[in-house]
Amino acid sequence: MIPVRGFTPSVDPSTPGAILDCMNMVPTIRGMKAAPAPLPFGNPAFPSTVTGAATCELLNGTFRTFCGTATKLYEIISGANTDVSRAAGGAYIGSANRWRFVQFGNATVATNGADPLQQSISSGAFSNITGSPIAQILETVQGFVFALGTNDGTYGLRPHGWWCSGLYDQTQWTPSQTTQCANGIIVDQPGALTAGRALGTNIIVYKQQSMYYGVYQGPPVIWAFNLISPIIGTPCQECVVPVGARHLFLGTDKQVYEFDGTIPNPIGDEVHEWLANNWSSLYQSNVQSYYDQQNSLVYWYFCSTSSTGTIDRCLVYNHRTGKFGRADLVIESAVQTVSGQITWAGMGSLPGVSTWSTLPVIPYNSPYWTQSTPRQGVIDTTHKVQALVGAQPNSSILTSWLGDDYSYIDLLGVVPRFSAQPSTCNGSVNTQPSLGQATPPTNWPLGSLYDGEMGADLSARYLQFSLQFTGNHELMGYTPRVTPSGDI
Repeated sequence: MIPVRGFTPSVDPSTPGAILDCMNMVPTIRGMKAAPAPLPFGNPAFPSTVTGAATCELLNGTFRTFCGTATKLYEIISGANTDVSRAAGGAYIGSANRWRFVQFGNATVATNGADPLQQSISSGAFSNITGSPIAQILETVQGFVFALGTNDGTYGLRPHGWWCSGLYDQTQWTPSQTTQCANGIIVDQPGALTAGRALGTNIIVYKQQSMYYGVYQGPPVIWAFNLISPIIGTPCQECVVPVGARHLFLGTDKQVYEFDGTIPNPIGDEVHEWLANNWSSLYQSNVQSYYDQQNSLVYWYFCSTSSTGTIDRCLVYNHRTGKFGRADLVIESAVQTVSGQITWAGMGSLPGVSTWSTLPVIPYNSPYWTQSTPRQGVIDTTHKVQALVGAQPNSSILTSWLGDDYSYIDLLGVVPRFSAQPSTCNGSVNTQPSLGQATPPTNWPLGSLYDGEMGADLSARYLQFSLQFTGNHELMGYTPRVTPSGDI
């Protein structure tokens, strides 16, 4: 058996186990499995484009899910979209700016880069935080709320500026040695601040092409920022995903990096060329991300080179195995969804469910059925929340090339090995006399999967398999049944 290595489009195309292309397949410990498909979460569509969303956990373990549009903030409560926008100050003016949220104790703090910071404590509507700066980015670390890329009444617009709130007080924004509220600028390298994420008790701040280590020093300095790299940075906050004691992030140079507090380490060579060719430079900062902790998967949703600003591609990384996958969706935002308890009496109230036959096709052990279980979700371009828990209707892989430049081989069939079998499995085989030629390969159908094998009867120097699946499954590898045919 040839074990699958994950999505590896940038390697030698004859590397055994390489997957040169795939659709809706994510990496696992054993191989690759079908990515979950979207199903309606149950709340109505929002009235306009969602520019940011988050699910925040309170100190008592309950969750609040927020979605922001150009002029409103909403909270999903009991399946309804409840307007929790500020009462004073009128509609928000952020337009297409991205909403970003952080949780600080029981206070949810939000920003859209155009209005003062917003807060909602435990429940109810948001309100302005008096005296706070306007900020593009928010983060919390070691008892402080950080605001990055700021605009305030004293210093004006400072894209390279930072503020930290008073210690353990998100409402304190007057600089003071006593409260430890402070502000400053980062000017070691040019450009605006693009991201800031906590790393342990410190904060890592990013620009497009540089990174800085923020270390708490206490009065009178409060926070000091030291240059980490003058050439590696990231285009936006959502490119950086904290995973344990490290950051995984997409660099502005379209490389995937890991940072553990020492030096940023490139880990995406196997997809770097593909990412450079498929990630739009014009809309590079339009990224959404999600960390599926249960499955050790990081999802980065981004705009393709053919996009006009809509997110339509997704790169997936398994940080335990170092393997990649793809799970493309057209979305506005990513968000964690939290299910409520589903009972026999209430099953008919699920979206689209009226009979047994219309129940969602979801495994019985899925978190979908479990009370208060967080799971991955997205907001699609109809402004509806979709939980990614459904059976995958379409997934596929394209393998590496098998063969050499001198000998012909006869193909009798291919045997895929599953740890969980798909509902259907079909495929074809590509053949060509040499690698790298401009002429497209010849495509031949494989037989239907019968007794574990997809039959074939052909001869070629190089062979490549394309396999298509429906339903949830996990593929560990495949075995080509080949015999020597002769030398030239």
